[in-house]
Amino acid sequence: MKKWLALIALVIGLLPAVALAQGTGDIAIVGRVTNGTPGGPLPAGEPVTLQFFRESRWTAIYTATLAADGTFRFADFTADTGASFVTHIRYQDVHYYSAPATLEGTADIEADIEIFEPTADPAAITIEQVHLFIVPQGEQVRIAEYYLIGNSGDRTFVGTADADGAHTTLTFPLPPEATNLRFNGPGLGERFIGDESGFADTQPIPPGSATIDVDFSYDLPYREGLRVERRFGAPVSQAALIINSETVGLAGEDLTPGGMMNTQMGPSASYSVGPLAEGEPLAFTFVPQTQRPAPAPAATGPAGPRPRNPAQETGLGIAALALGGLASYLLWRSTPAAPPPPAWARPLIAEIVALDTDFAAGKIEAAAYQQQRAALKEHLRAQLQREGEGVGKCLFTIRHSPFTI
Repeated sequence: MKKWLALIALVIGLLPAVALAQGTGDIAIVGRVTNGTPGGPLPAGEPVTLQFFRESRWTAIYTATLAADGTFRFADFTADTGASFVTHIRYQDVHYYSAPATLEGTADIEADIEIFEPTADPAAITIEQVHLFIVPQGEQVRIAEYYLIGNSGDRTFVGTADADGAHTTLTFPLPPEATNLRFNGPGLGERFIGDESGFADTQPIPPGSATIDVDFSYDLPYREGLRVERRFGAPVSQAALIINSETVGLAGEDLTPGGMMNTQMGPSASYSVGPLAEGEPLAFTFVPQTQRPAPAPAATGPAGPRPRNPAQETGLGIAALALGGLASYLLWRSTPAAPPPPAWARPLIAEIVALDTDFAAGKIEAAAYQQQRAALKEHLRAQLQREGEGVGKCLFTIRHSPFTI
């Protein structure tokens, strides 16, 4: 989700020293690197790292060499049973990781890594979901935007190089009067390049669904009739807008009202729109709540409103909570409240909250924060799939914390 630090810098910055062979010998961590791009080579002879983490900290890093057949093996290391780990390789300046796993049992543990060839072609990139959370506050309105971005191709999109040689992927122009830009995580000068008029992301986008997220907010001067227009650097599958107000609503030619809902911040109105082509505007105007149009019926012909996809709309909030990273979403949690997280998920959630807290307090470097958070989120995603959790159980909340996953 950012411009990564070199591996040696990461090691020096995060650990007192690189842990070398310590001779446990009971369990080996083994794996294979595969190239998901047809015809792509394997980086034989390159270093593979084994990285343990606990309580939002890397605790040890070990290094092996990738064999000609794409395999690697770690047999000599020191780690407590129950420790979490990932394996990692840097290929074509992109960092790739195994799914997080736990050191347990007596048999060898597999931790495979899939890599991809790079591409500067954005044709396979889609903004799968956009969420806009809107709060009028007197003479200003706060807008938080959250994106889930996927790649349907078989190459990692690395973008194009700017004049300084930095590769950027998607750009995010802001409304002309936007101020007080904030990021949930590394911001300008870390992951992103730009200013309060707009910025570009430096994080590569690997193949897969919702492989990266972008999360930021800004203020606009509020006035009745204010028109806000948002354009996107890739096609958008679906967008959802939620405004927290009893007196202010949204109007827009393509907006489909979804009705009112009760939240911890009071009544809020929801809207949806999409799909949108690249560059096609999402535009809305602030109007008195009494002018807010009633929910429109489904399209019945070519002249009707844009067709709705109920399955996509239902999935918007689920992904934001289960896979996202937007703290603001807790403020719009509808009642009755979503169920608490399953017991097995709570240690992972606690680690993510601790990690977010440490980053907000400046106790952890941006690159390490992004790596560890991505690993923990992937671990949670994999656990959700293994446990067979349904939609209701995925829509859990984190109580007593300003952070969510």
